[in-house]
Amino acid sequence: MRDKTVFVLGAGFSYHAGIPLVQQLRTEVLNCIDRIKVRDLIIRTFLEPMGIEYPEGKFRKGFAAVDHGQGIEELLVDLRGAVVKCPVALQTLNILRRACARLLWEEHYGLRLRLPDAYSGFAHRVASAIGVISFNWDLVCETALEREGRAFSYAPDSRIPIIKPHGSINWTNHLQPKPGRLIENPSGMCPIADGMTISWDQNAPFDDPLLPYDADDLRYMIFPGDPEMATLDSDEARRNTEKLWEAVAALILRAEEVVFIGYSLPAYDQFAKELFQCTCHDKRIVVCNPSPTVIEAFEQAFSGENIQSMPLKFEESVFSQSPTHVLTT
Repeated sequence: MRDKTVFVLGAGFSYHAGIPLVQQLRTEVLNCIDRIKVRDLIIRTFLEPMGIEYPEGKFRKGFAAVDHGQGIEELLVDLRGAVVKCPVALQTLNILRRACARLLWEEHYGLRLRLPDAYSGFAHRVASAIGVISFNWDLVCETALEREGRAFSYAPDSRIPIIKPHGSINWTNHLQPKPGRLIENPSGMCPIADGMTISWDQNAPFDDPLLPYDADDLRYMIFPGDPEMATLDSDEARRNTEKLWEAVAALILRAEEVVFIGYSLPAYDQFAKELFQCTCHDKRIVVCNPSPTVIEAFEQAFSGENIQSMPLKFEESVFSQSPTHVLTT
């Protein structure tokens, strides 16, 4: 019988593989922008001065409008909220997403050669679980499963489903109607699930599907928050987001145990917090995170629930080891 566990992954899960944490990702992305601006025409265009209104460029104008040292996800949220009063914030947001994708793809090329052994143990555990919910744009979980010969999919009803409500660097919006768009859906791309217009190349999931293009509006990497509040998105985009969250809820409702690994329950993502509070009711909740602050936040959010705290990094935990029996209290 399959284990009744669902794993929920945050940035702390991928950190052991060399992917920066959220706060570190901000610095890394800004460094990436500076590093690739010479060869990236789109980024360079928005960094260059543009008349009296943008003496330091549009990117810096939008960035200055919201910057207070917050992490990359919160920065994207704040930029989205500033678009009405500061329209150039949208260009800043798009440049950050573009550079973030470039950075994560740089990290992923060769990842299978340097992926730590801890992820092999995790892949074995996932094979007997209900599935995975990942808030990470990266492909560390997918790489771990692929290296161990475990077939995965992004469809909720698949053998090893990986549900990614914030998107993924290998997902695209090719199938969404784009008036005037000249780029056709590449051969091999297919919907991640029935009824969705997000697509992926299931035959080459570890290759950037947008590499030949400068079409970052086609990349499906979104920010935290209530999908109903994404007023700048198309109706189709909102439906995709809602379907992903419906899949998250459905997966958890099937579980008896929900294991959060490296996920911080961020205060700026109230939508996710409330969904977890609702769907995790009367389930066994395990929090694997080395931060006492994060563990305290979980204990407060899930007060009265059956919660077990593991103040450990992923690679120090039992979840990085091949299972010999079902985890019990």
